[in-house]
Amino acid sequence: MRIRRILTLTGAMILMVIVVALDLVRSSVDFQLSGLIVARDLMVIGSFSLLYFFLELSDPSKTENVVRRMGLILIAGVVVTLMMSAVSLLGDQGSFEAKEGKLLPLGFKAVFLASFVTFGFALLCILLFRFLRDLVLYKRRRGTRRNLIIQMVLMAATGVSTIGLDPLDTSVLTSVLFGLTCAMIVVNAFRLSWIVYLSKRGKIFTLVYGFFLFSVLTVLNALSHSGLVNQLLLYYSHPVRELVGLTLLFGNVYYGMAFVSTLFHLPTADAFERKATEITSLHDLGKLITRVFDFHELIDTVTAMTLQVCEARECWLEIVHRQRDLTKGTADANLHASFTEGYWIQVMGMKNIGADEIEQLFPFGRQTIRDLLIQERKALVVDDVATDRRIRVSQENRTRTGSMVVVPLISHTELIGILYATKETEYGFFKDDVEMISAFADHATMAIENSRLIDKSLERERLVKEMSLAQEMQKRLLPQRLPQLPGIQIDATSTPAFEVGGDYYDVVHLKGNELGIVVGDVSGKGMSAAFYMSEVKGIFQSLSRIYSSPREFLLNANEVLSGSIDRRSFISLIYAVIHLQTGRLIISRAGHCPMLLVRENEIGYIRPSGMGLGLSEGSTFAGAIEEFSLQLDPGDVCVFYTDGLTEARNGNDEFGYERLVECLSGMRNKDTVVIKNSILESVRSFTSGQPLHDDLTLVVLKWCGPGG
Repeated sequence: MRIRRILTLTGAMILMVIVVALDLVRSSVDFQLSGLIVARDLMVIGSFSLLYFFLELSDPSKTENVVRRMGLILIAGVVVTLMMSAVSLLGDQGSFEAKEGKLLPLGFKAVFLASFVTFGFALLCILLFRFLRDLVLYKRRRGTRRNLIIQMVLMAATGVSTIGLDPLDTSVLTSVLFGLTCAMIVVNAFRLSWIVYLSKRGKIFTLVYGFFLFSVLTVLNALSHSGLVNQLLLYYSHPVRELVGLTLLFGNVYYGMAFVSTLFHLPTADAFERKATEITSLHDLGKLITRVFDFHELIDTVTAMTLQVCEARECWLEIVHRQRDLTKGTADANLHASFTEGYWIQVMGMKNIGADEIEQLFPFGRQTIRDLLIQERKALVVDDVATDRRIRVSQENRTRTGSMVVVPLISHTELIGILYATKETEYGFFKDDVEMISAFADHATMAIENSRLIDKSLERERLVKEMSLAQEMQKRLLPQRLPQLPGIQIDATSTPAFEVGGDYYDVVHLKGNELGIVVGDVSGKGMSAAFYMSEVKGIFQSLSRIYSSPREFLLNANEVLSGSIDRRSFISLIYAVIHLQTGRLIISRAGHCPMLLVRENEIGYIRPSGMGLGLSEGSTFAGAIEEFSLQLDPGDVCVFYTDGLTEARNGNDEFGYERLVECLSGMRNKDTVVIKNSILESVRSFTSGQPLHDDLTLVVLKWCGPGG
């Protein structure tokens, strides 16, 4: 780009130097070479064309700052006008001799002066035409570019038609083309859409600049067509003089039209600016919905924008809470009970007004316009606050609050807030004000709802993380590795229905070459059940090493739990102790699912009597707990489980005890891992892969014999 600028500027300067050199030669030597004259005119046109392209490359056209560019054009025009006026007044009027339609310079001074004047006019006209072109093409419509191109072609044709003509000669073709060009100038002069988008300040400057530009261009047009300046232009280049005249005429007509149009647009400038501000504010508020997540910052921004756009004196927003939605967090906030039962009001985002003043206007203990809006849920306008009985205005506030508009914030038919705006004057709010504030309220509603949803999402994410942590901690409460002891095989699994559950199992190696197995189920599911499950683990780990008898263990465990467990909860438990060498199994059950025993030719349930831990104390519980003893044969399998297995559902049908027995038929000779997986696969097949309705725990024990 830089090389192109250098090349174009260099080319323009070289051509200008050649033209000046030819003119100096012509002023000294009288020769008649028409071909040379035509070549000179083409070099002149080429030099100024290169100058045009140099300016295009150096300063790409922009219409963002129309007023500033117009001011620069005015300054350039004034400078050129002063220069040309000086030339016209102080120059030697006898610098040229007219002879047979030609202008003969009377000295080198006239040659240099012609070059200087023409360059000044040409540079101004290039800057002027580029600016006019950008204005005409602003917010272009279909055909706008075509009309401008036609005008440019006609201007070029008018200039080209004078090539070869003597300075003082004219032609019919040039006159016809000049007339057509003038017609297209008038057509393009009506392209004034840029004026509509100016601010009031911009329109005032445009009015002033337009008037002075029209005046300056009129003077320049007059100078270029009369006296010494006209002779200098004609001598230097007849085509350039025609192009300069047409460009100045274009500027004259266009700025004259711009002046008149701006004059008519000026009375509506305030309204247009306000609409532009409203659109910008709505756009900003739309972006606010996705960018601002802090609830209080969001409310402050909404009220600040409302204050600015509607030119209100005071503004605030009230968040409306329903009684049923109040939580402990919101109950501690600055809430006021509304006169309408079931609604609580939280005042936020106050601008130019305090909470005490709002309380004076709308006392929370009596019926006000707030309650009317809660019931009707539509925008209300109070034209004269002082005479409205629904509003209490003190004497000192009568001068500062003349009118008011109140707009509801409604989300999915639910009222979530009320937006207030006041003005000092009575009847200060018009229909478009109410529509604008209502639009603000709609956007504010979306922003507030988004903010609340984000808060809920963050809270949900926090709870998920906490539940994941709780799940991980609960998994650590279960045995991380089952004991590998001679004489037995054992495998187990536990799956909560939710993130955490109330099922528990554990295996502990006791003194006297015995192994204790416990499986429990806390009533209910979720966090409360998980809490009691962790308590059971502590009880089991401590009491199982003190009381070797399952019955004694359950009696003492119930005594410990009765002091802490909720009366609405209980724990079912089954505890078995097996001697690893003899295979003797002692079992007690506290209201838990019966143990399933798989023998050589027999499968059945072992159901010693018992009741859940925490349901009763003392002798009642002790009388209900039975201890059962049996001798296992090598290869016998004991299955401990929770009701999540037998109560697994497929519609209204349960997996049940009979299906569990059928599942274990023929499985006695399998190892515990295969037996466990077979049971789980049967449950999954029965439920068709549906999620569990209850926690499921399964422990499979196989006695292989002494040292087996």
